[in-house]
Amino acid sequence: MDRYFLTTAIYYINDRPHLGSVSETIAADFLARYQRKLGKQVLFSTGTDEHSQKVERTALALGQPVEQYTQEAAASWKALFDKLEISYSRFIRTTDADHIRVVQEIFQKLYDQGDIYKGSYDGWYCVKDEAFLLESDLVDGKCPHCGLEVQHVSEINYFFRLSKYQDALLAWYEQHPDFVQPQMRYNELVNVMRGGLRDVSVSRSTVKWGIPVPFDTDQTVYVWFDALINYATVAGYGTDRFAVDWPPDLHLIGKDITRFHGIIWPAMLMALNAPLPKHIFAHGFWNFEGEKMSKSLGNVVDPSALIASLSNLIGIDEPMAVDTLRYYLSREGTYGLDVDFSSQRLLLRFNTDLANDLGNLLNRTLNMFGKFRPQITGYPLEPKPALSELFTTTVAAVSSDYGSLQFSAGLEKTWMLINVLNKMIEDDKPWALARDGNGEALATHLATLLTGIWYIANMIEPCMPTVSSRILTAIRRSQVPWGALQWRGPGAELPESTSTVLFPRVQPDQLEEFLAAQATRKTVPGTGTPSPEPPRTESGLISIDDVTKLQLRVATILEAERVPKTDKLIQLHVKVGSEERTIVAGIGKHYDPAVLIGKQIVIVANLQPRSLRGITSQGMLLAASAGDEMALLTPMSPIPDGAEIH
Repeated sequence: MDRYFLTTAIYYINDRPHLGSVSETIAADFLARYQRKLGKQVLFSTGTDEHSQKVERTALALGQPVEQYTQEAAASWKALFDKLEISYSRFIRTTDADHIRVVQEIFQKLYDQGDIYKGSYDGWYCVKDEAFLLESDLVDGKCPHCGLEVQHVSEINYFFRLSKYQDALLAWYEQHPDFVQPQMRYNELVNVMRGGLRDVSVSRSTVKWGIPVPFDTDQTVYVWFDALINYATVAGYGTDRFAVDWPPDLHLIGKDITRFHGIIWPAMLMALNAPLPKHIFAHGFWNFEGEKMSKSLGNVVDPSALIASLSNLIGIDEPMAVDTLRYYLSREGTYGLDVDFSSQRLLLRFNTDLANDLGNLLNRTLNMFGKFRPQITGYPLEPKPALSELFTTTVAAVSSDYGSLQFSAGLEKTWMLINVLNKMIEDDKPWALARDGNGEALATHLATLLTGIWYIANMIEPCMPTVSSRILTAIRRSQVPWGALQWRGPGAELPESTSTVLFPRVQPDQLEEFLAAQATRKTVPGTGTPSPEPPRTESGLISIDDVTKLQLRVATILEAERVPKTDKLIQLHVKVGSEERTIVAGIGKHYDPAVLIGKQIVIVANLQPRSLRGITSQGMLLAASAGDEMALLTPMSPIPDGAEIH
């Protein structure tokens, strides 16, 4: 059996999982499931990066042993990936015993052969990004990546002879023009190498939370050197399995870490005389309103909270909400480029693509089998030969798209087939065939629908495994390898006669309710966060100019009532100084309107008005939430309403 080895980058445990960070792993899972559909044995790894100065500092700030902090943080990442149906082969942690052994073994080998040497480092260091920086790298004296202050560091370290491999790396890139994708990332790295490579520090003397250098316990292995080696650990470096599983077919990473993966890591592998990865794909970022999702900007989208909101709003279970999110992330935009997240677009995709197109097709087909079963009894259930070529060629085209990580293009072609079948229903008018007693034509029509849905359910499995499984259960067909899809009739076993509503359509009032709930949960500097996070020192900083943009004022609630036909929205009539205004807030599941009257709250007073359920909302109240708990921000003692928060 052919093998396929796929990896994601591993995630800093200091970062709370958000939509931008988990989308990489969802894309990798899409590809892993597709490769399994091709009949390959897939090794798929993801995990957590747990050694660094900032992890040590965070644990200290929380008053926890660093081992306890890393254990709990890694468990939260793994739990989320399990919820998202990530079919990883291994969830690796850099604190795993076999990884520590492999890192020390590689460090020792490179030192023994002269590729690592002891030297002194004097320069700049960014704690947030765990990055050594040149003076020329800085932008206005700050880190070019995160924009935060950097530290001047002088210490004795061990260095890797990266400069030794400059020519070999350039030659490799010239011989393998598809080594790094997209092309723009390839060009960036070639330009960096042509500008000259310097040896890089691979240890720290001032950081204790890390893997000890095997021959010098006063030094710990630099976190990036440690993290990159996780891929070799997964493949069994130092064991017989390594010759079988190595090299990776694909490293899937973010565009911000291409230099580590595209220059330093290949040079390390050259020094180890190990084969290089076949491909590296550097994807773009998920943005919010045109800006990269970032905790410091307050525009992150919590995937767990989003899944729960979708489930509660639409009335679907969590696995279906997960598949809805997976579909949106895979369909919205070209993979590799930056894409904007939009709650409205998410629900639009749900209504049009899932409810109207796919869900409607399945419901109509099942209903017709129930209604017209007597009329087709005794007739051959063979699909229309005319559609065989269309479905066969589309499967091949979708396969090509999936294999090249063009998930959106592949799904678009799949939806073209869905639309063909929906149009066929309108054109054939099966109700008229039944009325006229044309049982043979009706049987052909229904067999075509059933065969087409079988194709489609198999084609969407890498993206939406739960949806695929439930469709196949409803039509009594099986999940098959990609190459086993054949344009043939369903056989003797026909679907049940009852319809299956997989995707209940979202109504306009539900959309407004969802948007209000998302706005309430959204993290904005000064409003609290959807769930507790550790105190921050270096990260999460904003300028005084950002603070002054927000007009935070105390308001007194004069009246409160539920918005009709919703269980989350409450209409508040508040007094802000000499002014009275209306605010609609998604707090109805946490507060009864009666207890709110007379309460003082804190609002964002200069928020642009928006319409919710036909009510103009003039501001946003501030609230903190943790899990299912919510608390409004209120003054500790009475204060004149309209008072400004400084």
